[in-house]
Amino acid sequence: MICCGACEEKRDIKKSHPETSNYWHTTMTNRLSRRDLARAACAALVLTASGRLGRDARAAGPAQGSQPNAHSWHPGLFPEMIVKSWFQEDLAEGEVSSWQSGGVKPVAAMQAEPSLRPTKLPNNGGVLFKKGTKQALTWPAENDAPYLHRWWLVIARCNSAVNADANNVSVLCVNGAEGGPVHRQPQVCFRPSAGTFVSRLHDGKLKSEEGLCSTDFGDWNVMVGYRRGFVMQAVVNGVKTAGQTIYALAPNRMKSQSFMGDVNNPMRADVAIDCVIIGQSELNDSQIDRLMGWGMWRVGRQSALPGDHPYRQSPPSAVDANDKPERYAFDSASWASWAAIGDERYAHRGEAAPPIRAYTTVFFDDFESNSVVDNSTGAQSSIWYAPTHLTTVGVDAATPPISASPSSYVHDATSHTLALRLLHKGRWRTGAFSSVNNNGQGRCWGKGIFEIRARLPKILAPRPGFFPAFWAYGKEHLFWRTRNRLETDFWEYDGLNGAYINISQHVHKPRLGYADPHITPRDVRRKIAGYQVDPSSGFPSTIDVYDGEFHTWYAQIEDDYTYFVIDGYEVARVPTTPELAVKKYIIVDFAYDKKKGRAQPDPSQTYDMVIDYIRVRQTETELARVPTAFSALPAFSGRASPGQALTVVPNVIASQIECLWYRDGVPIVGETGTSYELSSRDVGHKIRCHVRAVSVLDQPEAWTPESETVG
Repeated sequence: MICCGACEEKRDIKKSHPETSNYWHTTMTNRLSRRDLARAACAALVLTASGRLGRDARAAGPAQGSQPNAHSWHPGLFPEMIVKSWFQEDLAEGEVSSWQSGGVKPVAAMQAEPSLRPTKLPNNGGVLFKKGTKQALTWPAENDAPYLHRWWLVIARCNSAVNADANNVSVLCVNGAEGGPVHRQPQVCFRPSAGTFVSRLHDGKLKSEEGLCSTDFGDWNVMVGYRRGFVMQAVVNGVKTAGQTIYALAPNRMKSQSFMGDVNNPMRADVAIDCVIIGQSELNDSQIDRLMGWGMWRVGRQSALPGDHPYRQSPPSAVDANDKPERYAFDSASWASWAAIGDERYAHRGEAAPPIRAYTTVFFDDFESNSVVDNSTGAQSSIWYAPTHLTTVGVDAATPPISASPSSYVHDATSHTLALRLLHKGRWRTGAFSSVNNNGQGRCWGKGIFEIRARLPKILAPRPGFFPAFWAYGKEHLFWRTRNRLETDFWEYDGLNGAYINISQHVHKPRLGYADPHITPRDVRRKIAGYQVDPSSGFPSTIDVYDGEFHTWYAQIEDDYTYFVIDGYEVARVPTTPELAVKKYIIVDFAYDKKKGRAQPDPSQTYDMVIDYIRVRQTETELARVPTAFSALPAFSGRASPGQALTVVPNVIASQIECLWYRDGVPIVGETGTSYELSSRDVGHKIRCHVRAVSVLDQPEAWTPESETVG
C-alpha cells in the first residue's frame, strides 16, 4: 500500500543491504571457488583434534561409495540460500580474534579480549572453546532473523563423555540467550547429561528439538535444524526429531549480541566447531537429506548415518530439480511493455463489470466472530493476524497489539462486522491485519477474485489524513530476503478526496542486495488507476467513500486480464502479469497519514473502518488442476453425516502436510488434521479441505472437491 516516495520509505521494512551488485558478483564467486577446493580436500583427509583420521575418512571401497571431490554437491552451489557461513578452513591455526563469514549478509564473529579468544586447532580439529572459560566470538543482533534464519547446519563436537553431568554446553546463539521472545533465533548446544545435540528457538516459550549424538570428543556431530510452516524440527547425525509446533518469532529489538561459545557462563565442556551455516528459505526434504549427507561425509562419519539414509553409501553428487526452488524472476522488458499500456486500461471504466462465471468461494469471513488474533500467538488455522509484520503500516498512527486497551479491533456481534478503529491514547493508534502471521505463515492465494465490503467514516471535507487500503504482498519476500517484494494495491484512498481511487502495482527492491539478472535492484511501479470515480470518468454517479455507506470492491485476476471493480462498476482492466498472479497474502489497514488530509483528527473522537466481509473466489478450472507431486487431487473418505469423520487422502508423498478445513468457504478454526468430525453445525453445508505439501519442492497445494451436503 504505497502511494508516494515518502510513504514508501516509511513503509519499507528496511533499506537494502548496502553492498553493490558488482561486489557481490566478484567476491562471492571467487570466494566460493576457493572454498570448494578446500572443502573437497578437507572431506578427503578428515582429521580429528588428536590428529587421527576420522573413522570413514580412508579411501572408500565399493560398499562405501566414493569420497567427495571438487565436483560433488555442496551448499556453496546455492549462494543465495546462505545467509551466513563460517568454515574452519578459512582460519589459520592458533588464537582466533575474528572469523569472517560468507553468505548474503556476511559478518565477522569477533573477540577483542585475548583471554577470551578460542583456538583454531591443527589438523582440521576445528575452533576450540575451552571448558571453564567464557571464550566466545560475537557479532551484532540480527533484527531480520525471523525471516532470514529458516534453517541452520552446525558441525561440532563436545567432550561430553567426561562431563556427563553438564546440561547446557553452548555452541551457537543468535540474538543472545537472556530469555524472552526475541532470543535464540536459533540456539544450538550440547546436553552431555542426555547425550544429545540440541536445536532451540523461542516463540514466547523456549522450545527444543534434540537428537542423540556421539559423546566422544573425537567424533564430529552434524545437525540440520529448521522451521517450516508451523513446525520446528532437527536432524542429528541423520536421525530426524519428532518436531513440534512453532509460532511466529519476533524481530530482535533489544540488541542482544550473537555468539559462538558462551558469553554468559563458563563453558561446561570443551567444544570444537567445524562449520556453521545459517540459511534462508524453507528447505524441502531432499535438501535436508543432502545437507546432512554432505556434512557427514565432510567429517568422515557417513557410516553413522541410518541404514536407509540416501547418502550413507555415497555423498550427494549432482544438482537436481529439488535444489532449484521456484522464485519470482523480474523481466525488465516485459515490465516495460506492460507499464506502457495506455488509455485502453480505461476503455470500459464506468461500465457494468464483466460477469463472474464458474467461480467458487474458497475463503469467506463475514466476521460472525472476531477472527483477528495476535501475530505472535496465532495458530495455523487462524484467519487474520494483527498488527502485521509491517511496523509502520499505520504511518502516523501506531498499530499496537490486539490486546491493547482501548482496542483498535472492535467486533460487533449483532451486525457481524469488524471495525479497525483510529483512536487517540497518548498518540494516534489504529488497526491492521494480514492473512499471514509475522513470519509469513498463513493463507495465500494466486489468481482469483479478492473482495471486500466495507464502510468508512461519514465525514465532509476537509478531513483528516485517513489512508485506508485493501492490498496484498507476494509471500516470497518473507522467505527470500534477496528477492523483490511484490505489492498489489487493490485500492487505497486518502483523506483529501473520497472519490479518488488509487490502484497500483509495485516491484520493490529486495531487503538484501544480491546480484542476479532476475532481481531488480531498484523500485519500479505502475499506477493502474488514479482518478475520481464520478461522471467525469464515465461513472453514472460519484462514489465518495466517506459517505458512511458500505461499498464493495474487488480485483478479479484471471489468466488473461485483471479487472478492478467498485460497486459493480469497472474501474480499470490490465493484462495479467506474473506480478499480479503471484501467490499473495491479503493486508487490510486503516492508516493515518497527516500529509493526506487538510484537517486534524479530533482526539476525543474515534474513526472506524467497518468491514462487513472479505471473500476470495477461484475458478473451478484452477481448483481442478493437479499440481506437480500430487498423483491426483486430494480426496475425502467417509460419510457426510453428523457424528461421522471426513478423512483426507492427500495423494501426495510428503513428510509434512498442512490441512485447512472450510465450510462453504468459511474457515473452520482449530481444525488442521487430516480428519474432521462433522457436527450439527455442518448440516446443510459442504466441506472442503486445502492440502499443502510443505516438505516437497515449492510446497505444492491442492483442494479436495467439495463434499456432499452434510445431512
